[in-house]
Amino acid sequence: METCEQHVPILDFLDKNIPGLSEAPDGLGDLIRDVFNGLQLSNERLHEHIVNLQAKNKDLEAYARTVAHDLKEPLAVMVLTSNLINKIPDLTRDELNEYLQQIRSTAYQMNTIISTLLLFARVSRAEAPVERVDMGWVVKNVRDRLSHMINEYQAQLDLPQSWPDAIGYAPWLEEVWVNYISNALKHGGQPPRVELGASPQTDGMVRFWTRDNGPGVPPHEQARLFAPFSQISPVDARGEGLGLSIVLRIVEKLGGQVGVESEPGKGSQFFFTLPADISPGRT
Repeated sequence: METCEQHVPILDFLDKNIPGLSEAPDGLGDLIRDVFNGLQLSNERLHEHIVNLQAKNKDLEAYARTVAHDLKEPLAVMVLTSNLINKIPDLTRDELNEYLQQIRSTAYQMNTIISTLLLFARVSRAEAPVERVDMGWVVKNVRDRLSHMINEYQAQLDLPQSWPDAIGYAPWLEEVWVNYISNALKHGGQPPRVELGASPQTDGMVRFWTRDNGPGVPPHEQARLFAPFSQISPVDARGEGLGLSIVLRIVEKLGGQVGVESEPGKGSQFFFTLPADISPGRT
């Protein structure tokens, strides 16, 4: 708990502006100081709460803007395609199937956008019950989810024989790996080769990473890859920007950090860190 000594300015103010406070009967001066000290602490906590609310409101405004923008485009495609089907009476079966496939593909795109934004909303407001995570099991689930994409890109995934212990929340960490691995597949070499790994750090954290054989990320672009949600442009939100913003939010909530190391022509390593053990008072 904070003490009066930690708020010397207000106490000096009281002593200088309330005549006789220092000579007040035993206990009275201390009582007045404690009251004002409590008021100052309350004011500081209120200010902190206001700052947090302002940050959340900024995120909510950006969230609404992204939802509106990202759903307009695929909806327009679906409406346009449907109108074309109605206006062309003598469509062949192959042409009709092609238009219907475009509608289905656009619907899947909308579903992905909605699912991603809902995940961001959940992560933003929820507190995760952290526990020791079986990272091998988490990565296996991710490989199953991305199996079609892995086969499509004819990619090679290299995994370690074992994973170090770490603390986190498995459902959220699954989303982190999905983002990292899918980005490595899309931006890797021909064919992509993606290496996954982990190593304990000297600061009590564990570093997990993906390394790809792609063209790399120019230095001037690396700083904005993990931009907070409120700083993402609609164009970035349709690509990897929104996903990496969620990765940032998840990992920070779990007590870790994210980052990228890359040189043009030498591939990229995207990493995140997690505590190796549960901190006191956190469950």
